[in-house]
Amino acid sequence: MNTATHYENADFLRELAESLPRIHPQGSQAQAELLQRLADDELAQAQHEEWVRAKVAAARADKRPGMSTEQLRALLQTRYQELRNAL
Repeated sequence: MNTATHYENADFLRELAESLPRIHPQGSQAQAELLQRLADDELAQAQHEEWVRAKVAAARADKRPGMSTEQLRALLQTRYQELRNAL
């Protein structure tokens, strides 16, 4: 599901919550609140997907040289030793 679908779902759920008293007069306030919460969840999902896509795009655009696993382990080990020696 893409972000546009999440936004469409959220709009639909909000409209449904607003129309619920007219559509289903016996409907409770709890049902309308549930629809609003579902709409909020759809919006949160869309925002999260946009955030992830932005992070991925930024990572792909980063032209700095990569680091091998061995280099990373050595760097982390050095930092660990520095912190341990500082205590």
